[in-house]
Amino acid sequence: MRRHRHRQQGKDRPLRNVFAHGIKKSPTEAPDDVSGKRRTKPKVLVVHRTGFIRSGVLSLIAKSRQFTACGETDEAPLARELFLRHKPDLVVIGLRLTGADGIQLIKEFRNLNPIAAILALSEHADPFSAQRAFRAGARGYLTIEDAPELVRAFDEISSGHPYVGASVLPLILSNFAAGAKGSGSFDVNSLSDRELEIFSFIGRGISVSELASELNVSVKTIETHQMRIKEKLALRSASELRQKAREWLARSALNRIREEPEAA
Repeated sequence: MRRHRHRQQGKDRPLRNVFAHGIKKSPTEAPDDVSGKRRTKPKVLVVHRTGFIRSGVLSLIAKSRQFTACGETDEAPLARELFLRHKPDLVVIGLRLTGADGIQLIKEFRNLNPIAAILALSEHADPFSAQRAFRAGARGYLTIEDAPELVRAFDEISSGHPYVGASVLPLILSNFAAGAKGSGSFDVNSLSDRELEIFSFIGRGISVSELASELNVSVKTIETHQMRIKEKLALRSASELRQKAREWLARSALNRIREEPEAA
């Protein structure tokens, strides 16, 4: 995986700082055709539930002069409509959308057009989310702290290369190393994307009813997923499931502290 190796200190502003300044909102639709001898720029669809993040991404796209935005939304149904209408070359997608799961939308876009390059944009450096995004079909993964890498990421994934932002790559490598040393009897890689997501929520102490509400599914559906997770991880009870989920999250947090000691 490739990432930007030289980050200029003091000049690389995180996306939050970019958004903090006045940004002229880009239109939802952009012309598909370019007249004269100008080359048609690769089209980018932006799908994220947070308005100021969408605006910031659109601003960075406009400033790059290399790409053009063809649409933006926070809703999965409209995202599918824009994807089919504009046939974007690239898609920037958040992992949590309004009433939808970004991971599932990545899978749908991948099936609709395998050529389109998908870049997952997360609000936090989370190796768990990165794993799910790549498994779903994303070609790149950034956090909003990796804003200066956005255009570079577009270039890489457009060329068929996977790309991971500087903020999350060390965490992915640490988790990989820890997994290689761990016991084969407890392997979260055996879980499906949805099961991994639920396992993560369980580790955070989210109740079944709260989880059902968050994912817009029934309590029965959550209970069924929990049963399958226990079977795959050879766990005997709900309390053991919660304990293993907490331990897994704690290891991820420890890896992050080791990679970013100043944050401790």
